[in-house]
Amino acid sequence: MDLRHLRNMLSVMEEGSLGKAAEKLHISQPALTKSIQRLEEQLGVKLFERKARGMESTSYAESLRAYAQSACVGMTQAVKEINALKNGTEGVITVAGPPMIASDLLPDVVVRLAAERPNLQLRIVSQNQELFTSLLAGEFTLVVAMLYNEMPKIGLTKRWLFDDRLVLVMRPGHPASKLKKIKPQDLLGYKWAFSDNDTWHRRRLELYFEQFGLGMPRASVESREPAILKSIIMKSDHVGVLAKIGVEREIAEGTLTAIEIDSPFMMRPIGIVRRENDMPSPAVNAFIRILEAVCRERGYAIAPS
Repeated sequence: MDLRHLRNMLSVMEEGSLGKAAEKLHISQPALTKSIQRLEEQLGVKLFERKARGMESTSYAESLRAYAQSACVGMTQAVKEINALKNGTEGVITVAGPPMIASDLLPDVVVRLAAERPNLQLRIVSQNQELFTSLLAGEFTLVVAMLYNEMPKIGLTKRWLFDDRLVLVMRPGHPASKLKKIKPQDLLGYKWAFSDNDTWHRRRLELYFEQFGLGMPRASVESREPAILKSIIMKSDHVGVLAKIGVEREIAEGTLTAIEIDSPFMMRPIGIVRRENDMPSPAVNAFIRILEAVCRERGYAIAPS
């Protein structure tokens, strides 16, 4: 199967129009139409229906989408690897993760990997939104993140590393630090600083209170940036829920206190997510090996390789 036909199909799906897709691909519309027709002939199915608003993907095209993305991205990565070898370098890998992981776990891995493979170019991307869709689209080599149940089921493979958890965080000496056991009713009276809407942390906190028939406490401060929340909590009487992995240093230094909340909603499975059919390069394998070593040294009970 010609990869050009798959790329052309993906472009039509993204643009919803033969004309726009042809313009994006820098080919003529008749040439694009012929490419789609050849792919349909090879598969023996219809991939698009022509509608008034443009080209609508059939269920056959939707089922093929993830595999086509994986094949096209894989070939692009292979070409990059070959060019890197030709140029005397070890290639480029891009690792993405949410801010807490990108800033608190990955730097130790990057420093060791750079020392081991000085010719490797490594990019770290910190973001919360669309991590997995961007991975499927080829923007990242791999993702280190929470293993959401909502992540795409097709086209990705995940490997659990360890379980982190969300903890209640406050300054040392805060009245909440004297609590022996956390009860949700006890938490309603405090001043809160937590993530804004549409974040994993916020939703988990909502579910925790909902299971007891309670509404969320009112936030005095909202921010998507963990570093901002930590700084505010250190300097005030606010409490918040943050990932334990992201406050270990402050707890050890005595600038923050953390209490575990007994709830399955506070658990955070952390793992590596990659495209399903990608063959990992030596650089990727080295990154994973060093990541596992760093996790073990921190006392995280990681899964066996």
